[in-house]
Amino acid sequence: MEKLTEWNNCSRPHVIEWIEQLKDIVWDKVLTCLTWMRPSWRLHLGHYKGALENWVKLQNNPNIKNNFLIADYQVLWDHLWDTDRLRSSVIDMVIDWLAVWLDPEKSNFVIQSYVPEFAELFNLLTMFTPYGVATNNPTLKDEIKKIENRWEWENSSISLWFVNYPVSQVADIMLPYWEIVPVWEDQIPHIELARKIIKKVNTMYQTNFPLPLAMISETPRLVWTDWSDKMSKSLWNTIYLTATLKELKDSVNKMYTDPGKTNVQAKWNIENHVVFKYLDIFYSDKQHLEELKRRYIEWWENSVWDWELKKLLVKILDELISPIREKREYYKDNMDLVINSVERGSQNVREIWQQLLSELKEKMGIVGYGREFIK
Repeated sequence: MEKLTEWNNCSRPHVIEWIEQLKDIVWDKVLTCLTWMRPSWRLHLGHYKGALENWVKLQNNPNIKNNFLIADYQVLWDHLWDTDRLRSSVIDMVIDWLAVWLDPEKSNFVIQSYVPEFAELFNLLTMFTPYGVATNNPTLKDEIKKIENRWEWENSSISLWFVNYPVSQVADIMLPYWEIVPVWEDQIPHIELARKIIKKVNTMYQTNFPLPLAMISETPRLVWTDWSDKMSKSLWNTIYLTATLKELKDSVNKMYTDPGKTNVQAKWNIENHVVFKYLDIFYSDKQHLEELKRRYIEWWENSVWDWELKKLLVKILDELISPIREKREYYKDNMDLVINSVERGSQNVREIWQQLLSELKEKMGIVGYGREFIK
């Protein structure tokens, strides 16, 4: 605990620069970690590289006790007329988690709606949160803009719950005494909001909920295959973890490259070259990659074409996705393992979290009305 106290005197006390830095500040202390995903669609390579691969590292770290949350409430408002799709998305997500070697024996898989204490705590926390503080969250503002710019046939209405979802995330963090939360840099405001609300609760009722630390992902965001600024199911501009070899080839062959590379002698830059962006992240032979970049940019006798780069990328991605596909098929044939992993994980944590919520309500004085007068 001394290490964490010492760390909180730093310039950004609520931010950890990924696992290597975490080792320097926790020593042998075991921290509880929250990380979550929204089951809004199938998982893709962006989820894998930006989150799942890092989750496996967290899972294998003896200093971290992990709870992986499926935030179904966060997307339910968008699927009220299509809950069958939500149900299938939840199951697909769990299968993907198992297929990338997340282990429910080492970490708890938790479905948000399976733990009603989240909703009860969320209701309480809305009373601690000024409207302006919640709605001033920059991530929320961006999400609202995206919703307002949807096509006419999509759900473009904004529910009251959606405006409050940053506070819902605070409940997700606060109830399990979660201490570290892996996020992207632009999601730090969520952690800052959580710290403000939790500090307010601790001050008013002498509770001891820990102030969470944000752990910044070390992996850059993966661009979409067409270089657009958003993933679109209609454009199929991402690569799913379920992709077959044919689907991989189709996706990679459509990748945005370099319209100026009209012949092998042409010199051009690779700033927006999506194939190179993917190779930067997925290709382990960095020395060869730098050589390919030089050959592509500067003409010489053995310059390189886009089709050669795409062929290499297909090979690399298929080596990554093939074992995931194989494990997915195994779990699809053994659905009892999939279902048990979330039912057991949710029940494991619920018993503890019920007690924590009861303790908070007792501190607030909203249980056992009148019992103080009984002798």
